[in-house]
Amino acid sequence: AELQDRLPPFDRDTAMDEVRAGLGAPVEALFSDFGPPLAAASIAQVHKARTKEPDGSSRDVAVKVLRPGIEQRFQRDLEGFFLAARLMERLHKPSRRLRPVDAVATLAHSVKLEMDLRMEAAAMSEMAANTQGDPGFYVPAVDWQRTARRVLTTEWVDGVSLSYPDKVRAAGFDMPVLADTVIQSFLRHAIRDGFFHADMHPGNLFVDAQGRLVAVDF
Repeated sequence: AELQDRLPPFDRDTAMDEVRAGLGAPVEALFSDFGPPLAAASIAQVHKARTKEPDGSSRDVAVKVLRPGIEQRFQRDLEGFFLAARLMERLHKPSRRLRPVDAVATLAHSVKLEMDLRMEAAAMSEMAANTQGDPGFYVPAVDWQRTARRVLTTEWVDGVSLSYPDKVRAAGFDMPVLADTVIQSFLRHAIRDGFFHADMHPGNLFVDAQGRLVAVDF
């Protein structure tokens, strides 16, 4: 739980540098406002920003930015995992049936995908299309013009996190109905679509003003 959204953030200026490098344009040209970090997890953090459109319009968005140097840090950790796995297979025969080297290789592949925020954006777009008519469930839209490998920009959705059930109750939402929506939504995605949110902990689920379950962090 401590890795979900409570880690120390990196500073706003560094985040803006990452956005500038990732999107190939000055932050001021893309956003009229770029706020401080709102949630910081192990791999990335999220900022609230306001777009600057050519026609003069604007809208609120969430900008997810990878931590600087996170790829190198994971690579060092994975090298340690591979070393431990090889030693296990060489020195402890009973462990070989668990195929520890293959397990670490699977983890390495998963991490490689997670470090490319375009993959997350694609997953969001696919799930949004799959669930368009689903009752009580919503996926924020991706802003593809402001999305790259290390930067993901999505529609901003105001809501209450399920991590804080007292706040959800205080907002007047029906907890049994929400619980039913969580279960029914997951089963629909898994059984009907074969494509589901694989990290549906409370920190990744919000309730918006319409009472819809809003999923984030794909």
